[in-house]
Amino acid sequence: MTGMPHDLRARLVVDYQPVTPIAPPLARLLWLLPLAGLTLVAATLAFDLRGDAARLGLVGTWGASSLQAVIGLALAGAALREAVPGREWNRTAIAWWLVLPLLWIVLVTLGSWETSPTLVRRGWWFVGVLCFGSSLASGLPVVALASVLAARAYPTRPAVAGALLGLGAGLVADAGWRLFCHFSEPAHVLSAHVGAVLMSMLIGAWLATVICRARRRS
Repeated sequence: MTGMPHDLRARLVVDYQPVTPIAPPLARLLWLLPLAGLTLVAATLAFDLRGDAARLGLVGTWGASSLQAVIGLALAGAALREAVPGREWNRTAIAWWLVLPLLWIVLVTLGSWETSPTLVRRGWWFVGVLCFGSSLASGLPVVALASVLAARAYPTRPAVAGALLGLGAGLVADAGWRLFCHFSEPAHVLSAHVGAVLMSMLIGAWLATVICRARRRS
Protein backbone atom coordinates (compact mmCIF):
# COMPACT_ATOMS: atom_id res chain seq x y z
CA MET A 1 0.00 0.00 0.00
CA THR A 2 2.95 2.30 -0.74
CA GLY A 3 1.84 5.80 -1.74
CA MET A 4 -1.69 5.30 -0.46
CA PRO A 5 -3.14 8.22 1.53
CA HIS A 6 -3.01 7.64 5.27
CA ASP A 7 -6.77 8.12 5.81
CA LEU A 8 -7.64 5.66 3.04
CA ARG A 9 -5.20 3.13 4.46
CA ALA A 10 -6.76 3.52 7.90
CA ARG A 11 -10.24 2.93 6.48
CA LEU A 12 -9.09 -0.21 4.67
CA VAL A 13 -7.56 -1.57 7.85
CA VAL A 14 -10.89 -1.09 9.64
CA ASP A 15 -13.19 -2.32 6.84
CA TYR A 16 -11.27 -5.31 5.48
CA GLN A 17 -10.63 -8.16 7.86
CA PRO A 18 -9.27 -11.65 7.03
CA VAL A 19 -11.97 -14.28 6.60
CA THR A 20 -11.95 -18.03 6.98
CA PRO A 21 -11.88 -19.73 3.54
CA ILE A 22 -15.11 -21.48 2.62
CA ALA A 23 -14.87 -25.27 2.69
CA PRO A 24 -15.24 -27.17 -0.61
CA PRO A 25 -18.81 -28.17 -1.56
CA LEU A 26 -18.15 -31.84 -0.80
CA ALA A 27 -16.89 -31.02 2.70
CA ARG A 28 -19.96 -28.89 3.40
CA LEU A 29 -22.19 -31.65 2.02
CA LEU A 30 -20.97 -33.94 4.81
CA TRP A 31 -22.90 -31.76 7.28
CA LEU A 32 -26.12 -32.89 5.57
CA LEU A 33 -25.45 -36.63 5.69
CA PRO A 34 -26.71 -37.37 9.25
CA LEU A 35 -29.89 -35.36 8.75
CA ALA A 36 -30.50 -36.87 5.31
CA GLY A 37 -30.00 -40.37 6.71
CA LEU A 38 -32.51 -39.69 9.48
CA THR A 39 -34.98 -38.29 6.95
CA LEU A 40 -34.69 -41.45 4.87
CA VAL A 41 -35.57 -43.83 7.71
CA ALA A 42 -37.85 -41.60 9.82
CA ALA A 43 -41.17 -42.72 8.33
CA THR A 44 -40.45 -46.42 8.66
CA LEU A 45 -39.20 -45.97 12.22
CA ALA A 46 -42.25 -43.92 13.23
CA PHE A 47 -44.81 -46.04 11.38
CA ASP A 48 -43.98 -49.13 9.35
CA LEU A 49 -42.79 -50.35 5.98
CA ARG A 50 -45.37 -50.14 3.20
CA GLY A 51 -47.81 -53.03 2.91
CA ASP A 52 -46.66 -54.16 -0.52
CA ALA A 53 -42.96 -54.23 0.41
CA ALA A 54 -42.82 -57.99 -0.12
CA ARG A 55 -44.06 -57.64 -3.71
CA LEU A 56 -41.71 -54.76 -4.49
CA GLY A 57 -38.77 -56.55 -2.95
CA LEU A 58 -35.61 -55.07 -1.50
CA VAL A 59 -34.69 -53.39 -4.79
CA GLY A 60 -38.10 -51.77 -5.19
CA THR A 61 -38.17 -50.44 -1.64
CA TRP A 62 -34.83 -49.72 0.04
CA GLY A 63 -32.85 -49.96 -3.18
CA ALA A 64 -34.93 -47.42 -5.11
CA SER A 65 -35.27 -45.09 -2.12
CA SER A 66 -31.57 -45.22 -1.26
CA LEU A 67 -30.61 -44.36 -4.82
CA GLN A 68 -33.13 -41.51 -4.83
CA ALA A 69 -31.62 -40.19 -1.60
CA VAL A 70 -28.16 -40.30 -3.18
CA ILE A 71 -29.50 -38.34 -6.16
CA GLY A 72 -30.96 -35.81 -3.73
CA LEU A 73 -27.62 -35.42 -1.97
CA ALA A 74 -25.89 -35.01 -5.34
CA LEU A 75 -28.32 -32.18 -6.07
CA ALA A 76 -27.50 -30.59 -2.72
CA GLY A 77 -23.81 -30.84 -3.61
CA ALA A 78 -24.52 -29.19 -6.95
CA ALA A 79 -26.34 -26.41 -5.10
CA LEU A 80 -23.39 -25.87 -2.76
CA ARG A 81 -21.09 -25.55 -5.76
CA GLU A 82 -23.54 -23.16 -7.44
CA ALA A 83 -23.37 -21.04 -4.28
CA VAL A 84 -19.65 -20.36 -4.73
CA PRO A 85 -19.10 -17.24 -6.89
CA GLY A 86 -17.31 -18.16 -10.09
CA ARG A 87 -18.37 -21.83 -9.95
CA GLU A 88 -21.96 -21.42 -11.14
CA TRP A 89 -23.51 -24.02 -13.43
CA ASN A 90 -24.47 -23.04 -16.96
CA ARG A 91 -28.11 -23.15 -18.09
CA THR A 92 -27.83 -26.54 -19.74
CA ALA A 93 -26.37 -28.13 -16.62
CA ILE A 94 -29.05 -26.56 -14.43
CA ALA A 95 -31.76 -27.89 -16.74
CA TRP A 96 -30.34 -31.40 -16.45
CA TRP A 97 -30.05 -31.10 -12.67
CA LEU A 98 -33.72 -30.14 -12.48
CA VAL A 99 -35.21 -32.54 -15.04
CA LEU A 100 -33.37 -35.82 -14.50
CA PRO A 101 -34.29 -36.27 -10.80
CA LEU A 102 -37.97 -35.71 -11.61
CA LEU A 103 -37.73 -38.28 -14.42
CA TRP A 104 -36.30 -40.70 -11.87
CA ILE A 105 -39.38 -40.30 -9.67
CA VAL A 106 -41.62 -40.95 -12.67
CA LEU A 107 -39.69 -44.11 -13.57
CA VAL A 108 -39.81 -45.41 -9.99
CA THR A 109 -43.52 -44.64 -9.80
CA LEU A 110 -44.30 -46.50 -13.02
CA GLY A 111 -42.10 -49.42 -12.00
CA SER A 112 -43.79 -49.68 -8.60
CA TRP A 113 -47.23 -49.51 -10.22
CA GLU A 114 -46.31 -52.24 -12.70
CA THR A 115 -45.00 -54.51 -9.94
CA SER A 116 -47.62 -53.76 -7.28
CA PRO A 117 -50.69 -51.77 -8.42
CA THR A 118 -52.29 -50.39 -5.24
CA LEU A 119 -55.12 -47.86 -5.56
CA VAL A 120 -56.32 -45.15 -3.19
CA ARG A 121 -59.91 -46.37 -3.08
CA ARG A 122 -61.31 -44.10 -0.35
CA GLY A 123 -60.30 -40.78 1.12
CA TRP A 124 -58.25 -39.79 -1.92
CA TRP A 125 -57.94 -36.15 -0.87
CA PHE A 126 -57.10 -37.00 2.73
CA VAL A 127 -54.36 -39.43 1.69
CA GLY A 128 -53.02 -36.91 -0.80
CA VAL A 129 -52.85 -34.12 1.76
CA LEU A 130 -51.28 -36.45 4.33
CA CYS A 131 -48.51 -37.56 1.96
CA PHE A 132 -47.94 -34.04 0.64
CA GLY A 133 -47.72 -32.45 4.07
CA SER A 134 -45.71 -35.20 5.73
CA SER A 135 -43.17 -35.49 2.93
CA LEU A 136 -42.78 -31.71 2.75
CA ALA A 137 -42.40 -31.35 6.52
CA SER A 138 -39.76 -34.08 6.73
CA GLY A 139 -37.67 -32.35 4.06
CA LEU A 140 -37.76 -28.83 5.50
CA PRO A 141 -34.97 -29.36 8.09
CA VAL A 142 -32.64 -30.42 5.26
CA VAL A 143 -33.72 -27.37 3.24
CA ALA A 144 -33.02 -25.06 6.18
CA LEU A 145 -29.56 -26.47 6.95
CA ALA A 146 -28.55 -26.57 3.29
CA SER A 147 -29.74 -22.96 2.82
CA VAL A 148 -27.49 -21.79 5.65
CA LEU A 149 -24.53 -23.71 4.21
CA ALA A 150 -25.17 -22.22 0.76
CA ALA A 151 -25.63 -18.68 2.05
CA ARG A 152 -22.22 -18.76 3.75
CA ALA A 153 -20.62 -18.76 0.30
CA TYR A 154 -22.51 -15.59 -0.77
CA PRO A 155 -24.03 -17.04 -3.97
CA THR A 156 -24.57 -14.66 -6.86
CA ARG A 157 -27.76 -16.54 -7.79
CA PRO A 158 -29.25 -17.60 -4.45
CA ALA A 159 -32.60 -18.54 -6.00
CA VAL A 160 -30.92 -21.04 -8.32
CA ALA A 161 -28.81 -22.53 -5.54
CA GLY A 162 -31.85 -22.67 -3.29
CA ALA A 163 -33.99 -24.35 -5.93
CA LEU A 164 -31.37 -27.06 -6.44
CA LEU A 165 -30.95 -27.72 -2.72
CA GLY A 166 -34.72 -27.63 -2.17
CA LEU A 167 -35.22 -30.18 -4.93
CA GLY A 168 -32.48 -32.34 -3.44
CA ALA A 169 -34.03 -32.18 0.02
CA GLY A 170 -37.44 -32.97 -1.44
CA LEU A 171 -36.05 -36.05 -3.14
CA VAL A 172 -34.51 -37.31 0.10
CA ALA A 173 -37.76 -36.71 1.97
CA ASP A 174 -39.86 -38.43 -0.67
CA ALA A 175 -37.41 -41.35 -0.73
CA GLY A 176 -38.18 -41.89 2.94
CA TRP A 177 -41.91 -41.29 2.78
CA ARG A 178 -42.48 -43.66 -0.17
CA LEU A 179 -41.14 -46.46 2.04
CA PHE A 180 -44.23 -45.97 4.22
CA CYS A 181 -46.88 -44.85 1.70
CA HIS A 182 -48.97 -47.91 0.84
CA PHE A 183 -50.18 -46.64 -2.54
CA SER A 184 -48.41 -46.88 -5.88
CA GLU A 185 -51.18 -45.30 -7.95
CA PRO A 186 -49.43 -42.86 -10.35
CA ALA A 187 -52.14 -40.21 -9.95
CA HIS A 188 -51.49 -40.13 -6.21
CA VAL A 189 -47.69 -40.25 -6.38
CA LEU A 190 -47.32 -37.71 -9.19
CA SER A 191 -49.64 -35.24 -7.46
CA ALA A 192 -49.02 -35.56 -3.71
CA HIS A 193 -45.44 -36.84 -3.65
CA VAL A 194 -44.04 -34.92 -6.61
CA GLY A 195 -46.06 -31.89 -5.48
CA ALA A 196 -44.22 -31.97 -2.15
CA VAL A 197 -40.87 -32.23 -3.95
CA LEU A 198 -41.68 -29.21 -6.13
CA MET A 199 -42.91 -27.22 -3.13
CA SER A 200 -39.65 -28.02 -1.36
CA MET A 201 -37.80 -26.66 -4.39
CA LEU A 202 -39.78 -23.39 -4.26
CA ILE A 203 -39.25 -23.03 -0.52
CA GLY A 204 -35.53 -23.65 -0.99
CA ALA A 205 -35.30 -20.90 -3.61
CA TRP A 206 -37.21 -18.47 -1.38
CA LEU A 207 -35.34 -19.31 1.82
CA ALA A 208 -31.88 -19.07 0.25
CA THR A 209 -32.78 -15.67 -1.20
CA VAL A 210 -34.05 -14.39 2.14
CA ILE A 211 -30.98 -15.59 4.05
CA CYS A 212 -28.56 -14.11 1.51
CA ARG A 213 -30.34 -10.74 1.58
CA ALA A 214 -30.20 -10.71 5.37
CA ARG A 215 -26.47 -11.52 5.37
CA ARG A 216 -25.74 -8.78 2.86
CA ARG A 217 -27.65 -6.20 4.90
CA SER A 218 -25.77 -7.18 8.04
